Amino acid sequence: MMKALKIVACAGVCLLLCGCPKNQVQSRGAAAQPTAQKTYSHDEGGLEQQFGHFLAPYSVRDADSQRRFAIFAIPEAGNWFATYFPPADVEQLGWDYEAEVDEYRKSLLNVMSMWPYAMSFRAHCSRADKTRHTDLQPRADAIKPIQEVPVESFEIEFVSESGRRFSQLANFVYVSGAYRYVGKGAYPFWSMPDATRK
Repeated sequence: MMKALKIVACAGVCLLLCGCPKNQVQSRGAAAQPTAQKTYSHDEGGLEQQFGHFLAPYSVRDADSQRRFAIFAIPEAGNWFATYFPPADVEQLGWDYEAEVDEYRKSLLNVMSMWPYAMSFRAHCSRADKTRHTDLQPRADAIKPIQEVPVESFEIEFVSESGRRFSQLANFVYVSGAYRYVGKGAYPFWSMPDATRK
């Protein structure tokens, strides 16, 4: 009888220490819940504020740029691409998109680091001139959406406190209260010609 009680007691302790699968799933799920995200207005001012979130800590050379830049990535990108593109292309678009967003973050930091004495930057955003002509044509083998994607193009000028500046044309979609980057230049990344191709 004592031996049986010891076995039951040991089993109970093991369950408490290891936790039952249900509790593990619930605690993991709670930890994975995203923190409340700021909503930015759907206009030029909102995009400027969003860039401010990324650019302000640059003045202290904060190394956590990847986490801060995550606001520019489409949340649950696979689901978003599935809304606008054929199912067969969604996975490839997701892979390409992840690389595209990371490359944009790195390119911004690289350009800003060219001026080591520029300690902070701010962004001025304006809607791109839709009447401006370009001879650049979309990629012939581009993945074509099944419905129109609400892409918005902006001219963005980055200005340092010392007056150094650079500008770019970039494309965004407004999703879940923020602008999400989808490519730099005349077209979103899925249509932009590859400069390395002949």
